[in-house]
Amino acid sequence: MHNEHHIHSLEALRALIPSPPAMMHKRLQRALDDYCLTIIHQASLCAVGFIDDALDVTYLDLRNHPVLQAEGQDILLRWPASKPAPQLQPEGLACSLYFVMPGVGFSLRANGRCVLQADASGQVLAFRAEALFLHCSRAKVRADFWQAREPGQPFVAEEGDALSARALAFVAQAPYLLMLTRQGEHTELSPRGDPEGFVQPLGPSTLLIPERPGNKVACTLTNIIEDGALRLSLVHPGSSTVLSVAGRAWLTSDPEVLKPLAVNNKAPKVASVLEVERYRFQHCPELTSAGLWDSATYLPEDAIPAFSKMLSEHMNGRGLLGKATTLVVDAVVKHDLKHLY
Repeated sequence: MHNEHHIHSLEALRALIPSPPAMMHKRLQRALDDYCLTIIHQASLCAVGFIDDALDVTYLDLRNHPVLQAEGQDILLRWPASKPAPQLQPEGLACSLYFVMPGVGFSLRANGRCVLQADASGQVLAFRAEALFLHCSRAKVRADFWQAREPGQPFVAEEGDALSARALAFVAQAPYLLMLTRQGEHTELSPRGDPEGFVQPLGPSTLLIPERPGNKVACTLTNIIEDGALRLSLVHPGSSTVLSVAGRAWLTSDPEVLKPLAVNNKAPKVASVLEVERYRFQHCPELTSAGLWDSATYLPEDAIPAFSKMLSEHMNGRGLLGKATTLVVDAVVKHDLKHLY
């Protein structure tokens, strides 16, 4: 890969991905509104990513361990006794949450800080939000996330530095992942999805992750430019095995590198290059016990408002401005779902 195609600055990134519409800056909220609460209480799974490089993205089963409390800026989540608890400092740790509703593509992302607290029933992850926002369904749609694949190999504990043949095979079959990045004392947990094999290995120590059209805010890419730490959590729909990969990342716009990543003859403008430092297979039974791939658990369409309505009123309130924005957002959402690439 040629050095002239390395993206070293936000200005260079914005030459490829224009800045988002001004209204997108309103997407961040500090306190839980009714729509955030709707997603939290309907969610069956929560992914948790900590700023500590030694900690992998992990998952909490909200179907069997519902959210204990959600109010103001605070979310309390039960930490199951069967799940190893991370060692968190008393003053807390930056982390991000990603709430998944059964059968629903869009999600709630939350960035903030958390601590582990003890109560009469065990341990509680106490999270205080600094930024809450609704995230669209495109990653799950591209990945066909709700379609369980054929069961893969049974879980086998394995970890190392350079990716093994088994790890590379897992990468080749994974249609969905979460990317955990950081900037200063803040974290970001963001999904990516595509047909199987969209993450391409450039040998056992390098992975290439394409950047498809999104909301143009580009928080994850900005974090990679400014910090470079990147952790991936690769998921096989229908499986309780997850592959965690961590290392240092940078961005490329090299057309020769991006060309093999094309879908429908459309190559991405940017890709993340991850130089692998470690990998680990994780057993995450929460993914299946939460019923993510059990259609009997899926929410009916009328159980929650439409994403365009929720996002519009999340940004602009429920008055005339929120209602007027809904029409614009609805048109944008429909366009984006028809033009995934």
